[in-house]
Amino acid sequence: MKLNKLSSALMVFAAVGVMALPVSQAFAAPDQAKIAERKAKKSQAVGEKVGKAIGKAYELYGQNKLNEALALLTPLEPSAAFDRAYLYNFMGKLYAEKEPEKAISYLIKAMKEDVLSFNDQAGGLKLIGDLYLSNKKYQEAISYYNKWSDFTGETDPNVDMRIANCYYEMKQYQKVIEPADRAIAHFKAPRKEPYMMKVGSYYELKQPKKAIGVLETVVSVFPEEKSAWIQLANFYNLDEQYDRALAVMELSYKQGFLTKENEIKLLANLYVNNNIPYRAAEVLEKHLKSGLLKKERGVLSTIASSYSSARNFEKAAEYYGMLGQMENDGEFYRRQGSALLYANLNAEAVTALLKALEVGVKDKGKVHVDLISAYFYQGKMAEAYRQVELARKNGQEKMAASWGPYVKERAGKKGIKLN
Repeated sequence: MKLNKLSSALMVFAAVGVMALPVSQAFAAPDQAKIAERKAKKSQAVGEKVGKAIGKAYELYGQNKLNEALALLTPLEPSAAFDRAYLYNFMGKLYAEKEPEKAISYLIKAMKEDVLSFNDQAGGLKLIGDLYLSNKKYQEAISYYNKWSDFTGETDPNVDMRIANCYYEMKQYQKVIEPADRAIAHFKAPRKEPYMMKVGSYYELKQPKKAIGVLETVVSVFPEEKSAWIQLANFYNLDEQYDRALAVMELSYKQGFLTKENEIKLLANLYVNNNIPYRAAEVLEKHLKSGLLKKERGVLSTIASSYSSARNFEKAAEYYGMLGQMENDGEFYRRQGSALLYANLNAEAVTALLKALEVGVKDKGKVHVDLISAYFYQGKMAEAYRQVELARKNGQEKMAASWGPYVKERAGKKGIKLN
């Protein structure tokens, strides 16, 4: 949100009165009669000695001989107030690109004489504000921007933006809003910067609903502004308006705005928060395969758990298996086995569950209980009953007591002897 410093060349160009300022409604209630009088005042002519020196200095500056130009002007000590002001104003513009603090000193002396033409006086006041801003002296910059406004009776949205920026840098966020609003009102063509400065201020003030109001305007005024859509979704999410956050992110996705890893992850998280797990898994999987997302624990885990929540257990098992292999983590193999059980892939479930025991899990009893099911539904009663005994030994007495008689009964009907 910081504004760029003015280029030194532009500052010097302003010295010869070329810069034009947009004129609009005043906001500081200046003295209009005094302004009209100053505008009507006839221009004075600079004295011959000072005029010749400034002319020569300007030639030197045009030859990139700034030091020589300043050396020529520094010894001059004009007695006339207008000559002093004109000389100091010109030297201030020259120093602007070399020594901003010295430039400010000369410009302030020129302004204090208060005899320059209307345009020169106005330009000098604004330039002092710009120099203070570039030197991060924000309160002083605001003071001179206000002096410029009082002197000219004009409002310039660019000046308002600089005032807003000063308040933002000083962390006086509530004071950012008024100049930002003036800038919005006076720019001939809409610009996003003052809106975004308001958004940043409301965020710092912990007023997400007001930030949302601004961003809703931004996306209507600048519908192609990708970052605004994503910020709006983030603020809806921050304000726990998950349905609206998802609607905005879905629209952004359809428009092709979501091109970064964190943006796709946010969309997936919003699908999860809105109880649409299948879409969460599908989006993540698509961009994992495209290479936008990295094959990392968080992404794979969300895909696996989302597919599981959506009851697509085969896909869930696929990703839990990836995690188990990548992390060498028995817990992921256990989850893979459980998902395969739900998918009625019992032989595959046995392989995953045995791998879980091999790698190591905290609760072996749960794995043995799942193995009971996996063997039982394959008709392998001896293996199932062995898992009953192992489940009992590993803290799953109730499940063992429940399964034991059932396995024995089925084994008996099949004529299978159990140890």
